[in-house]
Amino acid sequence: MRINVNISAIVSNNALQRSENRLSESIKRLSSGYKLNSSADDPAGCAISEKMRLQIKGLDQSDNNAADGISILNIADGAMTEVQNMLVRMKELAVQAANDVNSDGEREAIQKELNSINKEIDRIANDTEFNTQPLLNGNLMRRVYSNVQGATQITCTDNLVAGIYGITVTEDARQAVMIPNGTITMSDAATITKEQAGKITLNGYGIDISEGDTLNDVMDKIVAAANKSGAKAFVVGSFANDTVANGTEYAGYLPATTVSGSSLVLMTNEYGSDQSLTVTCDNKLLANLLGISDAATDGMVSQGKDAVVDITKDANGKRVGFEDSAVISSKGTVITIKDVNNKEFVVDVPGNTAGTQFDDSAKIAKKTGGDIKEVEQEVTDVGTMSIHIGANQDQVIKIDIPPITTYALGTDNINVMTGYTAQRAIETVDIAITRANDIRSKIGAYENRFEHTRNNLSTSTENLTKSLSTVTDTDMAEEMVEYTSVTVMTQAATSILSQANERPSTVLQLLQ
Repeated sequence: MRINVNISAIVSNNALQRSENRLSESIKRLSSGYKLNSSADDPAGCAISEKMRLQIKGLDQSDNNAADGISILNIADGAMTEVQNMLVRMKELAVQAANDVNSDGEREAIQKELNSINKEIDRIANDTEFNTQPLLNGNLMRRVYSNVQGATQITCTDNLVAGIYGITVTEDARQAVMIPNGTITMSDAATITKEQAGKITLNGYGIDISEGDTLNDVMDKIVAAANKSGAKAFVVGSFANDTVANGTEYAGYLPATTVSGSSLVLMTNEYGSDQSLTVTCDNKLLANLLGISDAATDGMVSQGKDAVVDITKDANGKRVGFEDSAVISSKGTVITIKDVNNKEFVVDVPGNTAGTQFDDSAKIAKKTGGDIKEVEQEVTDVGTMSIHIGANQDQVIKIDIPPITTYALGTDNINVMTGYTAQRAIETVDIAITRANDIRSKIGAYENRFEHTRNNLSTSTENLTKSLSTVTDTDMAEEMVEYTSVTVMTQAATSILSQANERPSTVLQLLQ
């Protein structure tokens, strides 16, 4: 028996200390509810749980981001509803104007309402915003850069990858241009006589030339009538076979400043084979006076021309950007390329892209020279609005909304002042309605996609939270079993330690 070292007490104390430590850990888990209260509890589990916690926080914020995306689309969809309503009204007005029972004054009233509707469509397109960001003016459309100044991208679908897309313009589009067969012989000081008075008809729009009208009066009436019917009237001093003197604003001609002795030219504002000019005159004397004698016999007719285009090929004969299955077409200056999987690429090029020279002496404009121009459109991935809908990098949905301006819809030059232009206006509005429907359906598809995304985010958050709970949360039933067991062991160790401390006192009995 030894009194210097109480081995029994040391053993009991160590056992008690271990039980106390286990009891402390158990109490910590029970009181906090967490199985992991420090990284020492489970280093690997701690790292896993922190990654899960970050993921859950990211998913929670992504759900808020998706809700913002839905709000943006709701605003855009509401604006599109009004645009569609206005286009329906445009269709109604165009059909009304196409009825020849309407007088010029009544058609003018219809035209004023159409112009007002166009202004409101443009206002909505420019002023519809979310958090100061425009939504419908093309601000959210993919950026496309061109090597041709003035080329405007109208459509570039999402499934077209970024890169260079090549279009070759071999012949420019052309307005319908009416060339007279003579010059204006009326002097500045002269007036229209009773015998010379008559009516000139421009695409069905009547121009009354009355007795006593001066040359300025006649020209003012012709210019005003041309403006109302979607055309332009001016005079030129002389003609040549080519028309490159003044770009495309005046069909390439250089307008003269002196009316008497010059030639009267009429041209449509728009380009394309669907553009035509028909001019008649019911008085031969008046027609001869204005240098348009043919207008008093067979009438004068001219037709526009669509751009002649193809897809550019590289040195190896491969199409630049487009697949072999892509089909190209043109309407005026607007070039459309369509491919499988609803791929669509629409660009509006200037009327003088290739610098084509035209001979307008014939009723149908024909090419007499000019260059071939390769138009390169660089499609980028910038410009769209990225809504971050995931917890990790680059987990986004890109919102691409084409513009709904009157230029993009094609209604900016709509005209119903004559029966002919009213008939064309019906087709123009139908195309605009189809385009607006496509844009709105695209917005609706985005909305549905975001709704599904939010549902998925909620499910992912729920499942990740369950997984995190498994790693970090205390199983209270299991821990209570541990707590009870450790408590009993602590009490037992305390009792034994007390008895072990009493054992050295027995040595005193030997010393008595």
